[in-house]
Amino acid sequence: MKRETWASWLRLCSRDADSPINLPCSLGALTGQDSRALTAIDAAWALYACSDRAGQAGALAAVRALLPAMQATTRPIARELVARHLDWSDRARLWPEVSP
Repeated sequence: MKRETWASWLRLCSRDADSPINLPCSLGALTGQDSRALTAIDAAWALYACSDRAGQAGALAAVRALLPAMQATTRPIARELVARHLDWSDRARLWPEVSP
């Protein structure tokens, strides 16, 4: 069985009419660098979800460091990935801690 990726999860959510996902653009707008940064950010959100305070602080620092590697127009996609590992409501709580 193939492992679900962040991209397949985003596509699935965007097709679900009941999903609160809010993609700022098509995934087709992502460059190779954006995609690699999102892979790392997705891993950081996974770390945050199962860590103690020190691990959570490290995960937030990682997301902060990785966001500038993305195009400004695609950075909000990283916000949506919070819900892949936590809850939809956690986006509003965590995004202000990492976004400029």
